[in-house]
Amino acid sequence: MNIKIFILAFMLPMQAFAAEDMLSVAAQRANVRSGPGTDFDILWEASKLYPLEVVERKGNWVMVSDYERDEGWIYKTLLSNTPTIVVVTQKANIRQGPGTEYESAWVVDKEYSLKVLDTSGDWLKITDEDGLSGWIHKSVTWGFTDQPLVEKDEAY
Repeated sequence: MNIKIFILAFMLPMQAFAAEDMLSVAAQRANVRSGPGTDFDILWEASKLYPLEVVERKGNWVMVSDYERDEGWIYKTLLSNTPTIVVVTQKANIRQGPGTEYESAWVVDKEYSLKVLDTSGDWLKITDEDGLSGWIHKSVTWGFTDQPLVEKDEAY
């Protein structure tokens, strides 16, 4: 009994930490820089809803990594805890329900970012910036696929 309590007590903080491992871009566009400051070069630009994994935090800057493991720094106010995913296959079906037996409602291209609303098994209920919604299989995505779907006001 004591071992179960110890294991449970040990696992809960890890789960809370895991939710902080992913952030998404809150601004329409965010510059990803080579270092933590505006004096550093812009490496690439991330669009709204793009999911990023937290690598390090330094003051008001967050070092992030994307699904291709490209890394850079983003100012923290440009990020949020909104659960999002990015499509990592060339094309992906957005279905009317959580399963292949449901019709495809629309198709998205690689690197299309979507907000996650709910889950059902290995399926994610999603919406895009225009309000279109549907279901996508998590195997064709990267991001908040295994994270608790908790949205906070701030990234910290």
